[in-house]
Amino acid sequence: MMRSSGCNLDFATLIFMKPLHIATLHGCSIVRWVGTEMALSEGIAEDGPVLWDHPSVPYLQLISIDVQLNDGAVYRLLSHDDDGTGCDGLYLLVRQAMDTPSCAESGSIFRTRELSELPIGAAIVSVTDMDGPHAVLRVDIVVGTHTVSCWAAEVYERDGGDFAIVDRDESILIQVDGIRPVHKFQLP
Repeated sequence: MMRSSGCNLDFATLIFMKPLHIATLHGCSIVRWVGTEMALSEGIAEDGPVLWDHPSVPYLQLISIDVQLNDGAVYRLLSHDDDGTGCDGLYLLVRQAMDTPSCAESGSIFRTRELSELPIGAAIVSVTDMDGPHAVLRVDIVVGTHTVSCWAAEVYERDGGDFAIVDRDESILIQVDGIRPVHKFQLP
């Protein structure tokens, strides 16, 4: 056991907290995706129902994505603003287990679910946009004949019900083959 600032952390815990480059997934076989989706809007006057998609927003918006590989390894894909921690842009963390899909609570803007609309199979990872030497802003993950595009950005609701995309943010926007994912690649 290590003791630091009054916290008890063992070595295994520290390993799970260390950010990894998203290229870690290159050449790996993805067998499952689970994500925590964030709604685009809390609904009219924040009284709901929440809005999960809109024709003007060609992205699926998530706050985290768990990726399970065929060897059982699990990684969490996250995005983070640059706050001096060194964890900015898109990055991975090692996880001991996948998040468990669950129904969204009434009025909640978050729901954790299987991402069956994302393809499974061998991954070819290509970083397409960076901010400096370490911050990955956009990445394409090619699985078979499909491209999963991930962007460190967030959808903001504007007055009047319009939406704007703000890049370099803490959410992850996803497209498959250039559109909001719709096709089911996996069984629910």
